[in-house]
Amino acid sequence: MLLLALPLGPVLGGNTEHEARQAALTFGSALTGADASSIRPLLPSQGKIQLTLDRLGPERGHFSAQQVEALLGDFLAQGTVRAFEILRLECEGSLALVHGEASLIDRRGRRARVEIHLAFRSDGESWQLREIRELSP
Repeated sequence: MLLLALPLGPVLGGNTEHEARQAALTFGSALTGADASSIRPLLPSQGKIQLTLDRLGPERGHFSAQQVEALLGDFLAQGTVRAFEILRLECEGSLALVHGEASLIDRRGRRARVEIHLAFRSDGESWQLREIRELSP
């Protein structure tokens, strides 16, 4: 009998934590640059992204990549994200969880600091968003 040991998740080249951080920074840049189309490389070609958004939405549920881009584009047409900061990043294998904070002006002109949790999954070549969850402090 021959036993093979295989990795449980996809193997990425280089520093996976660095790559996951870059994906989160791309998300933040899309928001602060008011360009929802910039998140397109982070969105999965198959499957849905879970959204729990209050100030950036309001939206709750599972949405396709095109729907997520459109929803964020709708917010950015009326609201502004002034800053996005990564507070914590946890990376294990093909999963990365990012805890960030956005400083924004919502659709009604109210300023707010909003916690944003991002969940990424790697397909072995890139990090893809699987969840965007907003928490108001």
